[in-house]
Amino acid sequence: MDYKRGDIVLVNFNPQKKKDEVGKVRPAIIMSDTDLNDVLDLVSVIALTTNLIADSEPLRIRITKREDLKVDSDAMVEQLRSVSKERIKQRVACVSDEEMEKIGYGVGVMLGLLTF
Repeated sequence: MDYKRGDIVLVNFNPQKKKDEVGKVRPAIIMSDTDLNDVLDLVSVIALTTNLIADSEPLRIRITKREDLKVDSDAMVEQLRSVSKERIKQRVACVSDEEMEKIGYGVGVMLGLLTF
């Protein structure tokens, strides 16, 4: 399987260690660099949720349904996580360049690299 930045993939986030950590099998967006994904055994992803919260950018970015992503979802920027490739099940869709730009900005704000 190819692990391309911007792809939405199904990820098994179980076992959930703490209550605030995301759990279960759910879609997530690959955030790590495509070339690095060819080399490393870990892939950085941002989990999606169907628990939508309006007007919550930059920490939540709305991803509308498309391809095999059957419902509108929010990318939970605060749930940035590196996972083993063994946790990734299949590709379901891809985000747009505009969505990746919004998510990247949110990651920068969350990590203190950019100001809000």
